[in-house]
Amino acid sequence: MIAGLPAVDAAIIVTYLAALTTVGLYFSRRQTNLDDFFRARQSMAWLPVGLSLMAALNSGIDYLMQPASTIKYGLILLVGTSSWLFLYPWVSHVTLPFYRRLGSFTAYEFLEARFDARVRLLAASIFIIWRLGWMATAIYVPCLAINAATGGRADLTTMILVLGALVTLYTMLGGIQAVIWNDVIQFCIMFGGLAATVWISLTHVPGGLAEIWTAASQAGKTSLATPLVLPAGPGLADRIRVFFEQPINVPAILCAIVFGRMAGYTSDQVMVQRFQTTRSVDDSRRAFVVNAAGDALWMFGLSFVGLALLAYFNHHTLPADLAPDKILPYFMRQAFPAGAVGLVIAAILAASLSSIDSAINSCTSVLVIDVYERFVRPRDTAPADDRHQVRVSRLATVLFGTIGTLLATNVSRIGTLLEIANKLVNAFSGPLFGIYILAMFSRRATGSPTLLAGIVGTLASYVVAYRTPIGFMWPSTFGLAATAVTGWALSQWLPGPTEDALRLTWWQVMRREEVVVRS
Repeated sequence: MIAGLPAVDAAIIVTYLAALTTVGLYFSRRQTNLDDFFRARQSMAWLPVGLSLMAALNSGIDYLMQPASTIKYGLILLVGTSSWLFLYPWVSHVTLPFYRRLGSFTAYEFLEARFDARVRLLAASIFIIWRLGWMATAIYVPCLAINAATGGRADLTTMILVLGALVTLYTMLGGIQAVIWNDVIQFCIMFGGLAATVWISLTHVPGGLAEIWTAASQAGKTSLATPLVLPAGPGLADRIRVFFEQPINVPAILCAIVFGRMAGYTSDQVMVQRFQTTRSVDDSRRAFVVNAAGDALWMFGLSFVGLALLAYFNHHTLPADLAPDKILPYFMRQAFPAGAVGLVIAAILAASLSSIDSAINSCTSVLVIDVYERFVRPRDTAPADDRHQVRVSRLATVLFGTIGTLLATNVSRIGTLLEIANKLVNAFSGPLFGIYILAMFSRRATGSPTLLAGIVGTLASYVVAYRTPIGFMWPSTFGLAATAVTGWALSQWLPGPTEDALRLTWWQVMRREEVVVRS
């Protein structure tokens, strides 16, 4: 059934994938207009939305990346879980009520009303590029896991094509409702697989918890401090340079994760769209708490697996040429009983598919609402038929699924999954966040300065990620700083916005009960 896997493991995986497709078929007849397809008529309860958010935020990238990165860098990576303490006030009191009052389908409709169509199109384009990179990586990861777990007997490219086609199919059929309910299923499978992985890795270390902690301490993986290795007689400039070139340190992790997640809950259509499906702002807040708690538990569990594998391979030989991202699948092949491999691979699939379907549906909503409805279909024509809009949305879903699948066949050329996550996936979040900071809080910012600032910030992220020795955690932060500073500086020299535009700043919107933004 799947080359290299026992029949019971292959049956678990096939059954799980068939169940996801069934959910898409079930919801397919309910998608009669854009409100159904993209916002589920704002009828979703807080618990499934919260579980869906957590599943969408954490992909199979984490499943392979976090244990491998913990082996390499240690528990310092868990500093990132403290980001939720900073995020709750921002999300609960700034972005959630703001978007609820706007009443828009996408996060980018607001930018045209606040600035102009050019800024909206720029932000929508950055988002689509950002999420296509995420989607490609998320398709690649579970296929990499299956390939490694079967000793290379399951062809990587074939699996990528099959998985991409499957997730595109059920997302195209069922819209956001199928995405959310499939994510709930995937949340349960993710944690079931994680529990199995934690237990099996723990029981395979002879000394149990005590030996795991001792091995981690002796290897220096329990420290949260990463000392700088400075050249002889360094000056201030040398200290700054070495600090930014360090791959991992606490400030880099906090900046990357705090700013990255603030950007996500402000400008990422995946997150904004989820919260728009809930019945009320209070339900959205509860969903956020579920999301935060699930993420923290997820990261602690995967980090423990990394420490357990570190102790395990003190007693067993690890192939010298084994890539870091294949350590967990290699351990699975060595130690997991029949059935457990299928469960954990299903968990990795679940973690990835929950991100892929979210990315496809959100990119589709942006293309249809922000590009097709705004620029392609003439404004002076009669409103499009509801079913025609759904058909266009489904065609766009197929388009994005196809592009993401083809990109997934080339992801492995970038580097390790931790580098991919921060260079390819997260680098674009900084410029997007900078655009929204200017839009929401600056009383001087207008369209042209913000447009130029977004371009400058995107170039800054690219240069930092691929053309400098600066650590891979920093691109999004530099992109944010470049966008915000450029936009602020240019706005001081140009005429300010109109009164209509100023009414859409955060301060003004929050004074009113509802501000419908539809272009």
